[in-house]
Amino acid sequence: MNFVSYAFAALLLIVCLARLTVGRRKVEPVYVWVLLVASLVFYGWHIPSYLWVLLVSAGIDFQAALALERPGRSDRARKAILAVSLGTNLGLLAFFKYFGFAIDNLQWASERLGLGFDRPTWSVVLPMGISFYTFQSMSYTIDVYRRELRALTSVRDFVLFIAFFPQLVAGPIVRASEFLPQMPRVRRIHWPVVASGLALIVEGYFLKMVCADNLATYVDKYWEQGYRVDGNSVVMLWLALLFSGQIFCDFAGYSQIARGCAYLLGYQLPLNFRSPYIAGSFKNFWERWHITLSRWLRDYLYVPLGGNRVSPRRTYVNLLVVMLLGGLWHGAAWTYVVWGALHGTALAVERWLGLHRDLERRPWWLRVGWGVVVQGVVLVAWVFFRSASFEGAVQFLRNVARLEPATLNQEMWTALAFLVPIAIAHAWTWLVERDWVAPLTPGRRAVLTGVLVYGILIAYGSSNAFIYFQF
Repeated sequence: MNFVSYAFAALLLIVCLARLTVGRRKVEPVYVWVLLVASLVFYGWHIPSYLWVLLVSAGIDFQAALALERPGRSDRARKAILAVSLGTNLGLLAFFKYFGFAIDNLQWASERLGLGFDRPTWSVVLPMGISFYTFQSMSYTIDVYRRELRALTSVRDFVLFIAFFPQLVAGPIVRASEFLPQMPRVRRIHWPVVASGLALIVEGYFLKMVCADNLATYVDKYWEQGYRVDGNSVVMLWLALLFSGQIFCDFAGYSQIARGCAYLLGYQLPLNFRSPYIAGSFKNFWERWHITLSRWLRDYLYVPLGGNRVSPRRTYVNLLVVMLLGGLWHGAAWTYVVWGALHGTALAVERWLGLHRDLERRPWWLRVGWGVVVQGVVLVAWVFFRSASFEGAVQFLRNVARLEPATLNQEMWTALAFLVPIAIAHAWTWLVERDWVAPLTPGRRAVLTGVLVYGILIAYGSSNAFIYFQF
């Protein structure tokens, strides 16, 4: 169910009414059931068969966590239980997300070797959000295995944790230690929290409907021109800038809507974006972009690999491996692998140069210069992220590198206007972080919310599916 739909508005209204009634009781099993049913309806709205994948994954991890806590389990038995849980989750993810990718590569290799290959006539349909809820479920089992979390005894509560509809399809990736303690709370209505939730929802819809959807119109219309050998460099750079704004607004908009809806329902979700395009280092970029995925990769992959507690060379390898897998997590294509490799290499080089920390103490020219390098590499990486093929991305970048002069026409200037709100928001965050201005007061935020509502009504673009739905 798309956030930009009347069906979602009706579902959210029904659940909010439930919170105002049964949700205000000290014991609220009815409200939990309402949330659970609403979440399952939300996920299975268009393709109900998606539900079985989610429920199988949740059921196995629920039982695995209980088995991990049974008295007398040896370390070997506990490792075997964890292996079954992780193997099932990763097996489902690999089958649904990477089966087609594997077949494509197998066919390519067979053709090069002159071998016969009969490609299957059937295809696998990717369940929406499988990457998100799989990571969420896996983190729960791992935390129980590490004895950092007690296993739940209520299957209803666990399925709600996995399927909580505001963040189910595209995050934020919520950990059990963040979500589960919120479940037994009394659902009193705090109007400042409700106001904050509504403001987040409006901000999210503005980012999605006004900025992302309008930018998508131009990106989708002209992007393939970059694959031609005669593509103009100024136009290609214009498109790359537009896509960098589109993907930020699309994903950050979803996260803001999710966080705002959770506020209305009595829950709090973690921040997922914090003005990533003002980052002065690659490390800081990943502290601002898709924050919950960055934390997941750090705590469940980078640290177990040894993190930075090993030799410098091994640390560089760890960074590259984590970002390669992070790229592959985003999609089953070599372009995503290259995107991850670029970020992994950049993080390793930055650490080798010692620019990953104390950058604020360095000379101003070094801070500014490295910041330009960071955002330049991020922009190049977005070209691979958006392109349909590796060859297409390379040709796109070749066109940019030709540095041919061109004049921006009216359509190009109009498109750039939708980047202005992003620039203003990033500049404001930069000023607030340096204590040069104070954060918005509730009154001023209410005024801003009203302005954004007006902007949505007069400048919304064509409704597009959220980019991260495919992941």
